[in-house]
Amino acid sequence: MDVYSVKSYPDAGQFLADLDRQIRELEEAVRAVSAELESLKPSLERYRRLQDLLKKFSGGGSERSAPIEITGLQLYIDPSPISRHEILEESYRHMADLLSVLKKVREVAQSVIREGGLESLRITVQFKNGVPVKLIVTG
Repeated sequence: MDVYSVKSYPDAGQFLADLDRQIRELEEAVRAVSAELESLKPSLERYRRLQDLLKKFSGGGSERSAPIEITGLQLYIDPSPISRHEILEESYRHMADLLSVLKKVREVAQSVIREGGLESLRITVQFKNGVPVKLIVTG
């Protein structure tokens, strides 16, 4: 499901500043998740080796505990390193993709705004899943 939102800015410069802020915050979040993924590697490898041993000696695999689902929200209580890594890795990939898209949008928007002399004009922006997709310039 796509999520649309709209935000208005008194001038294009404020839109670019807001986009810069979003990019900075997302870069920080990507670095933090990357560091957490890196710190998980040793316990993840130990856990996988232990699972392989259990499979070898028991003839079957150990079951992963399923999350508790409450009206669409999945709750993991003390998840295995594998589950935790999968969740963080999925988030990391999505955040890195979003960061790349936002940087490209920033570059294009800045060029259009500066070369078009639109810096002082009011701008309304439509966002789709957090990414600016339409600019309405008035004034």
